Amino acid sequence: MNGDFIQIGVIAARAPDGSALPSVPIYTRRTPETEQAEEAALLPVARIFAEKMAEYVKGTKKTSRGSGSEKERCT
Repeated sequence: MNGDFIQIGVIAARAPDGSALPSVPIYTRRTPETEQAEEAALLPVARIFAEKMAEYVKGTKKTSRGSGSEKERCT
């Protein structure tokens, strides 16, 4: 597909025996409105990931701080 479309999701159907068929991407035409909606949806998710990463970094600094020298931790 060219740049005139953006992927908005995936869909997968079931075979008659109940097994899952391969998923297929769902596209919509790119418009200023879809670009705004995409940005509005991604910003809160990016904020959550950034907060979780900050918690992780803060936690790893606490764990490594005060636990002895590098040589002591490796032995």
